[in-house]
Amino acid sequence: MNKDEFRTAIKGNFSNFSQTFFDKIEIYKNELQEFNKHTNLTKLDKEEIIYEQYFYDSIIPYKNIDFKNNTKLLDIGSGSGIPGVVLKILFEETIDLVIIESNGKKVKFLNLLANKLNIKIKILNKRAEEITNNERDSFDIVTSRAVAELKVLIEISVPYLKLNGLLIEPKSLDYDNEYKKATEIIKNIGIELVKIDEFNTNNKQHNVFCFKKIKPTSAKYPRQWNVIKK
Repeated sequence: MNKDEFRTAIKGNFSNFSQTFFDKIEIYKNELQEFNKHTNLTKLDKEEIIYEQYFYDSIIPYKNIDFKNNTKLLDIGSGSGIPGVVLKILFEETIDLVIIESNGKKVKFLNLLANKLNIKIKILNKRAEEITNNERDSFDIVTSRAVAELKVLIEISVPYLKLNGLLIEPKSLDYDNEYKKATEIIKNIGIELVKIDEFNTNNKQHNVFCFKKIKPTSAKYPRQWNVIKK
């Protein structure tokens, strides 16, 4: 996907794009490629791959999500900024973005990127299960991309959600099996499945889980990482 194809794809799926979005995407791409020369951020560092597999594939799962004004969005394990930063520059006046990232080198890049893009992002250099009391029940939407299997993501994500908040999780073709393995934690942690968006773009299948938090989360969640992974 080249630059023009990326622009066409965005215009065909999002109504709120602007020239500023495309300008900042170019800054993002250039900073990513430059930083990647000396620090390994991603293997997706060729221009056409960045436009398609990095930028486009990271935000297309959210095309049906209604980001209302002052939406508090948490992106867990954002790496070098996807999907959170791309969503932030697309919905710049709407999303209040917080990122959790445990890798210090990637946090350094995210801080540099936020400065270059002139956008406000809160970046927390820690693991998601290291939640504090003031972070609980704080976010309207929590999401992540390619971080862990669904049952793990649910446990480390839902404690951050407000009551009636949404957990949005794009998954691979094995999504049905991951859902079956997550049924126990879904029941115990107090969420319900709202829908699974299933659609194709550029010969790629997207399966996007949308869960709603329907009751307060027990203080025992999230558990220690070694317990979660068992």
